Amino acid sequence: MTNTGLPQVNDGLWPATPLDEKRDKPSTAITSSPDVEPRLIVYRDPADVRTSFQLLTTLLIVLCLLMLSALGNAYQYWRRPDRIVVDRSSGQVLMINDRQYGETSAVKMMPDQPSEADKKYLVSEYVRLLYAVNPATRAADLKAALEMMVPQSAARFAAYLKDHHILEQQRAESWQAVWTPQDSSVDRLDPYTLRVIGKQEITKVINNTVVRETKQLQLTIKLVTDPAGRNDANRRMGFLVAAIDYKELGSS
Repeated sequence: MTNTGLPQVNDGLWPATPLDEKRDKPSTAITSSPDVEPRLIVYRDPADVRTSFQLLTTLLIVLCLLMLSALGNAYQYWRRPDRIVVDRSSGQVLMINDRQYGETSAVKMMPDQPSEADKKYLVSEYVRLLYAVNPATRAADLKAALEMMVPQSAARFAAYLKDHHILEQQRAESWQAVWTPQDSSVDRLDPYTLRVIGKQEITKVINNTVVRETKQLQLTIKLVTDPAGRNDANRRMGFLVAAIDYKELGSS
């Protein structure tokens, strides 16, 4: 007879069923997790952040200093040089840059105004380069004389020398000449026209014979103002030769 009010216990006389095994084992909750990687959160060290910021600030300051240095160097390169005028007879400083400190009996500061003396000096140098013939420096002298002329006039004068074979003749005859200026004056009606009178003493060799010749020349030279101002080409005078007229007064 079976007591239905008591719990059923397997006493080994019959095999246990799967239901009995499940009932005998303690219940366990089983959960499945999806395949998701854990999230990694990184925190910066505050000291590291401060160091990076300080380095960046220092780099920007250095770049700014380099830019200022480059601008300063460019300014020093392109600015006008310092101008200091000293009267060597008295040792007094007359000018530093554009600031004047007085004048002396020997030196007076005034705006640059090319004068008649500048014109006469330029013309005397130009004529000397043309008519004082030195075989050792003839090419350089003619080059300097052409640079003292207006470019178009210089081209015409060079073509004249070439067409008339003047330089070839002087070289073939071993020309040497001494130029002696005798008079130089500025035209009363045209202050840019100068008249020069001088003597050219020529020594040359023709047919193996030394020949000496003296010429009295009158030159009329027209000047113009050089747009470039005073420079080495115009002997720091500020003028250029525009035209030259040649007249021989006598020869012997």
